[in-house]
Amino acid sequence: MSIIRTVDLSKKFGTLEVLKDVNLEVNSKEVIAIVGPSGAGKSTYLRSLNGLEHITNGEIYIDDELFDKRVHGIPQVKLDHAKKVEMLLRMGMVFQRFNLFPHKTVLENITLAPIKVKKVKLEVARKQGIELLDRVGLSDKVDAYPSKLSGGQQQRVAIARALAMEPEIMLFDEPTSALDPELVGEVLTVMSDLAKSGMTMLVVTHEMGFAKEVADKVVFMCDGQIAEIAKPNEFFSNPQHPRAKQFLGSIL
Repeated sequence: MSIIRTVDLSKKFGTLEVLKDVNLEVNSKEVIAIVGPSGAGKSTYLRSLNGLEHITNGEIYIDDELFDKRVHGIPQVKLDHAKKVEMLLRMGMVFQRFNLFPHKTVLENITLAPIKVKKVKLEVARKQGIELLDRVGLSDKVDAYPSKLSGGQQQRVAIARALAMEPEIMLFDEPTSALDPELVGEVLTVMSDLAKSGMTMLVVTHEMGFAKEVADKVVFMCDGQIAEIAKPNEFFSNPQHPRAKQFLGSIL
């Protein structure tokens, strides 16, 4: 059973159509790398899945349950607030920028949402937060403030913060693009470990090594559409779509 499925998903900004009938099915524990040129619609697609962007047309299913359906931007399904929140909480997201609260410590950044949104008790949230920091290799930064951390460390805190909500699915929107090259590896290591643990992941990325080594499938997007879906070894050794061939030829 698919954990996320989109059917004929389209998105317009005014007259500009940035997504065109995108159909994709993601199964539980799959790691999907979404690659393609800038402006292909990759980040917009990811943001559409959790409602950060409202789709114009199409359907979004979570665990085969209809989450959103729109025709010309008009919602066709009405979920009560509690149900919508419950479905949204199945997804965690990590952005290009870390978006940590600068006036709160690392641990406070991680525990804020579980305490406020899920009503987790402070001592329980702190215990879970410390465990997550250990998981991302930052157990010694519990009381540090974001300004004292490198970009790679801040992004690892952002990953721990997303995991604190215990999501079933993790969405990564170019999580290493804002990092200096020498800091990219530490974030990709955490993501690789997360994939090995069985987390379902959709990753918009320019890191082709990660896509080749960690992903179960590579989705190539261009001009707002999915042009090719393939296993990593097939995609990188013998891409079928002309734009995919051109893309790989320009970056590899």
